[in-house]
Amino acid sequence: MDEIIDALKVSGLDDVESHKRFMIVNGSVNADALDELRKVKGVASVHQDRAYKTQKP
Repeated sequence: MDEIIDALKVSGLDDVESHKRFMIVNGSVNADALDELRKVKGVASVHQDRAYKTQKP
């Protein structure tokens, strides 16, 4: 799992949170780099979530 996480980081994944028990890795990446994450050996799927924050008045 550590090798996969390292490869994901090299491919552009930041703010990495890994849940080794469940074999899940979360993080932030530029939308243009999603395909690079999918190419990492050992990655079953890549899901894109979006979060929007409003500015305080």
